[in-house]
Amino acid sequence: MGEIGRIRPLVTHNLLKAYQKAQTEGTEKGGFGDLLKQAVNKTDATQKHADMMVDRAIIGQEKDLHKVMMAQEEASLTFELLMEVRNKLMDAYNQIMQMQV
Repeated sequence: MGEIGRIRPLVTHNLLKAYQKAQTEGTEKGGFGDLLKQAVNKTDATQKHADMMVDRAIIGQEKDLHKVMMAQEEASLTFELLMEVRNKLMDAYNQIMQMQV
């Protein structure tokens, strides 16, 4: 458990750095909609990679279970981050809709 506690901040830092990079690239290439597409695509890719790693571990092609667990944790954190962004967007939308004009 101690090692996972040290890995989690590193994975979170790497994910935030990747999303910040995507954010700067997204604003240059087409705006907020493209940024969201990139975030969803990146989340999907990490989920698929984690699933592939689990499948490889089950059939015996992947011997390093640490890599499998790290891929699962990265996919989980990426998904959680995407859900938090979605929740914040929905809150902002609801606040805008409740404004008096």
